Amino acid sequence: MKRRDFSKIIMAVVGVGGVEASNLVPAIANQNGQATAEVAKIYQLQAAFHRAKTAQDIGLMMSLFDANATLRIQGDARSPYVGADQLRAYWLNSGSFKNRRFSLVPSYKTRIAVSDNEATLYFECHDVADYDKPTRNIINDTFLAGTLRNVGGRWVFYDVSAGPSTPLSLDHYYA
Repeated sequence: MKRRDFSKIIMAVVGVGGVEASNLVPAIANQNGQATAEVAKIYQLQAAFHRAKTAQDIGLMMSLFDANATLRIQGDARSPYVGADQLRAYWLNSGSFKNRRFSLVPSYKTRIAVSDNEATLYFECHDVADYDKPTRNIINDTFLAGTLRNVGGRWVFYDVSAGPSTPLSLDHYYA
């Protein structure tokens, strides 16, 4: 079936069957504040974060954080991690960098609010172990939330917290 034909059928169902149109509209992130272009840049930051975890690219991961950033990890007695050296040590010793994982995010749960050169961001990571094997499974569920800064036109993590996002939930936010 072609996409065009599918759209015609859906429109007919909405008109005849009484299906609420809101059930057919794709979910979008909650957005407040500045222009959509800034929100798009923050989505790119989030995508780069997941790419860095999946590819175990410490250079990319570090480029996403302000040099003086703070990362708080719930349940970690060594937390908070402050500054580039501590952040690098944290990431290199994390499960994402010690084990091969594929990091996924439920995009509909992403929340972004932009205000001038600061923004808040919430997202969840669901890491799949053995992602290229039949034995693959979700090995970790985590949220990351906090403050971003726009430094020279580029968004970076500045003051963020992370913790478990379990149990998995369609509509529960952990921060």
